Amino acid sequence: MIIIWGKRRTRFIAVGILSLVLIVGIHLLDFANPFSNPDDLSASMDVISACATSDFEHPNDSNSVAVPQIPNVVHQIWKTNDLRTYSTQMTASHDQWKQALDPLNYTIKLWTDDDILQLINGSYPWLSSTYEGYPQNIQRADIARLLVVHAEGGIYADLDVYPTSATQIQCLQSLNLEAIFAPVSGTLGLSNHFFMAERGSPFLQWALYEGKRRGGATSRFIPLPYLRVFWSTGPTMVTAAFRKYAWLYGTLQHNLGLLDDGYSTAVIQHKAGRSWHGSDGQAFNYIADHVRMDSVVVIVAFFSIILGVAYVVRRRYF
Repeated sequence: MIIIWGKRRTRFIAVGILSLVLIVGIHLLDFANPFSNPDDLSASMDVISACATSDFEHPNDSNSVAVPQIPNVVHQIWKTNDLRTYSTQMTASHDQWKQALDPLNYTIKLWTDDDILQLINGSYPWLSSTYEGYPQNIQRADIARLLVVHAEGGIYADLDVYPTSATQIQCLQSLNLEAIFAPVSGTLGLSNHFFMAERGSPFLQWALYEGKRRGGATSRFIPLPYLRVFWSTGPTMVTAAFRKYAWLYGTLQHNLGLLDDGYSTAVIQHKAGRSWHGSDGQAFNYIADHVRMDSVVVIVAFFSIILGVAYVVRRRYF
């Protein structure tokens, strides 16, 4: 049994409390403000638990469907055109999207880093300094996916996201919603690994503004890279942007859709390569995938206290 006396005990308590306050504070940045609340999003947007596909199973019928407002384009992003450098243990999904949707007259588009810079310099110069100032490539990739879909409309899919059903994707487009997102933790958040939107989506524009707002010095006070990315450009940012958007424009709330957690696998398969994650991200992402968001802060605080204990023990005995 290890007994910590005097100053060491005080240091132990201080480290634990500081860790707890830090993590809870980050959590409150998004969920304790007048524009948001930690409840699920079902009251603010359409939660899609099924989509009737009968209109797409017989495309030659006279009752053919109208052209959707979300274009038949799938956007994906990588550093270069050489997907052999994709740095996870799986094959990039680009060819699978082509096989599934090329026969249905979809365009499958791969954007490179140079393409994104050209788009920003030509159409979004107000984002240039924020984009180039991010310390991590994943932050640029997070913003880039919002940019390309806002600029051209269509579907975005990470390279570790694979199509399950082309018919279901067509069906979602036929709902004539402004945008549809994959879920995080049930219906508590919006993910950015798969989404679709019309060209010039007002919500995506709002999310880009939110991303720029969070791209300044504030995020640098978040010590863990994983949490910094999620807060500044990732799902936490997108979800917070939506909560503010819904709060201000409540009459438009049903122009946006969220895939029900149980239904999303009928549309896509997410193998979650997560090649950019460090050890902190691997641990916290498992939690985010399996635990409700209101429980995450408790678990993260617990891990923070454990880290505090480890720090003190290491300083004392090693």
